[in-house]
Formats: sequence, structure tokens, C-alpha cells
Amino acid sequence: MATNSAPVYGKQYIRYAETWQAAVDLQTGSPFAIAAGATAGLVEVGELHAVVYATYAGPNYAAEPGATAGFTGAIVGINQAYMPTALAQPYTARQLTVATSGLLLVEVDPALAPGAIAIGSQLRVNDNGRAIAAGGSLATLDGTTPLVRENVDIGGRNLVLVSFA
Repeated sequence: MATNSAPVYGKQYIRYAETWQAAVDLQTGSPFAIAAGATAGLVEVGELHAVVYATYAGPNYAAEPGATAGFTGAIVGINQAYMPTALAQPYTARQLTVATSGLLLVEVDPALAPGAIAIGSQLRVNDNGRAIAAGGSLATLDGTTPLVRENVDIGGRNLVLVSFA
């Protein structure tokens, strides 16, 4: 089966990627569900955002951290293409290409200035799965610690290049 993973912007190197199903509904009690006041059909996954296990939806399902209740930092990997909500595009195949190892680009929270994340620091992610400098959760992937290697600005988009084992 063909996937939509490929080097993005010529900076990223994907060593390994997996196919995951995107969850459809938010988990009851998750930050996004509380903010929206609803759960059905509201899972949206951004391009180059960290995704987490969505075991509440079933095996092999993933979502952004804020779609789940009780995120502790364990991520599945970095989603490579935007996935709209099921309400916005109900007939879209909800498959995610999730890169799990290599030098991967991660979108930085737009509230941060370019270069705000320290080189060599452990990747921290917010509820949207974007990289942040402080707060949020320290990300881990299969017991390893992803480290920030470079701040990248491509076409005005603030990204970090992160080393995943």
C-alpha cells in the first residue's frame, strides 16, 4: 500500500513509519472534549504533530494528546499529513502515516518565537502535539527520549528537527 510519507522540506529523514487509524471521537474528560462540550466526530490531527495512543477508540488508533484523558508523555510518533475531523470530511479514509524514527520535523506552538526551544533539550509537547519550550509533557517514544537538534524556519513555519531513536 502506498503511503503519504516522504521527506518534508528536504530537512527531515524518516527511517521508519507506521500506519495508524485516526480516532473519530474525543475521549470523554479530555481537554478538547471539555472545551468543545461534545465528543462525536471531533478528532483532528495536524501535520507534523505528535500523536498518542487512543486506546479508548480501539487498538491501533491514534490522536493528538488533548483528545485523550490523562496524557503522560508517551507518544506514538509524528503524524506526516493533516487529518480533518470526521464531521468536516466524513468520507475521508482516517489513516495516519506516523513516523517513529529518524530526524523528524515537529511543528512548534505558534505562540513561541523562532528559536525559543533549546538545542539538545528533550521534546516537550502540548495538547495539540506541537513542540513547546516549557510546560506540557516531556515526550517519550518506546522508552527513549527524543531530543531537539535544530530550530528550523521554512517559509515562515516554525519547526524543530528532533532526533528519534
